[in-house]
Amino acid sequence: MRSRFIVALAGATVLCAPAAFAQKTYDISKVTITGNKSVSTDQLMAVIKEHPGQHATVADILADRDAISKVLEADHVQGSVSPKIVTKAGKSEVIFAITDEGVHTLAPTTVAPKLHAEIFVGNKLISTDKLVAASGLTPGEELSADKLKAAEQGIAEAYKQSPVPVGITIAGANTRRDNGTYDITWTIVEKRKHRPAGSDKDPN
Repeated sequence: MRSRFIVALAGATVLCAPAAFAQKTYDISKVTITGNKSVSTDQLMAVIKEHPGQHATVADILADRDAISKVLEADHVQGSVSPKIVTKAGKSEVIFAITDEGVHTLAPTTVAPKLHAEIFVGNKLISTDKLVAASGLTPGEELSADKLKAAEQGIAEAYKQSPVPVGITIAGANTRRDNGTYDITWTIVEKRKHRPAGSDKDPN
């Protein structure tokens, strides 16, 4: 949140108080916060150092403005904080007028995970190199649910084309590495199918 400071005194608006004015001390009778919608008044009042019955300079009030701004910034509230000093009969009311434009947060940026390596466990009938080729995944490429599904289908297809009849189950699990890439572990359970009696004999 960018803050703007405006001091109202005896009907005048001062944008930049001269040094002598900044050192003037005000007898605070009241502190008010107006215009806040996104953050509770109690939360903002809790960070203000000046209270009724105390004396404060413009520098003190500017510090309170900055403290309020930090609370609003932490809650992603857009707008401005404008302190005003209204003095009557030697007593001064400090008003922090907030222009509350609501909460604005940046949309989260999603970075697709990248593959480091594939690990195959339980494969005996087909070599790991052949299964890596069948999965279609390459180290460094971005992963997605669709790509992992296609990789699993590619592995299953490689087993279908195997000369040895075998039924399989495939389970994939990912492990995040320190550098943010992922290892995919494919755990395969092979179960050989029994050929029907005489199916391997020459019918002639």
